Amino acid sequence: MIKKAYADTSAGQCHYRFTEGDGLPIIFLHQTPSSSLMFEAMMKQLSGMNMYAIDTPGFGQSFDPIGTPKIGDYARWIIEVIDFLNLDQFHLFGHHTGSSLATQITLERPNNVMSLSMIGPFFADKEEKIELLKNMNTDWSPDENGDFLNTVWHLTGEVLGATGNLALQHRETLDALRAHYSSHQSHHAIWDQDLINSFKSIKCPCLVMCSKDDVMYPFFKKTKLIKSDSTTHEIKGKNLGPDLDTEAIANKFKSFINTIEIL
Repeated sequence: MIKKAYADTSAGQCHYRFTEGDGLPIIFLHQTPSSSLMFEAMMKQLSGMNMYAIDTPGFGQSFDPIGTPKIGDYARWIIEVIDFLNLDQFHLFGHHTGSSLATQITLERPNNVMSLSMIGPFFADKEEKIELLKNMNTDWSPDENGDFLNTVWHLTGEVLGATGNLALQHRETLDALRAHYSSHQSHHAIWDQDLINSFKSIKCPCLVMCSKDDVMYPFFKKTKLIKSDSTTHEIKGKNLGPDLDTEAIANKFKSFINTIEIL
């Protein structure tokens, strides 16, 4: 059974989903503009394990940050949730923005993170970020004509990959509508992060996955150049792999963490 609860942080409450099971805890961190809902299918597939999926501040049912938080601020809030839960050693699993947060948390808590798994990390350099900004549109703020609803429906369907799965597209649309402002905040935070050099500094075992039709696939191909000892796998499901390629991703993840010797 997947349960829900809240953890107190210095800036507000964070909502999380969890299951009680065996083994070291697994902490899931979602993409923008989704929520911890995107990991429910994975949690069911990994039934019997000890898992936590946290709503990043500004998303799902967690508190809304004020101002322009940095990646370090988001990481600190998530670490406060981890401390609230009294988790000592654990595996981190991040998707897109969640990958950026998971990497930062691993840098700050290297003795606590036993492994880092990521789907679609944003391994873009400065020049690539400049080019991406030219065509990037993350504005779906409410407007009087309701045009923003079509914008979000296109985002979750054509861009994220939910087209053809009405229930999934509806779920992702509701999450995106809730996060119309906080998505700007999180995008600014990951844009300012030097994820490439941060990833180079990680010492724990790393698993990186990505789908060929994921928007992050061009950066995924850099993974071995950045960190040659990382494990890489291609998956399916565009930007929604945990829902659309659940069994394969869960099996790759289980195989990965089963090879790690816990000291």
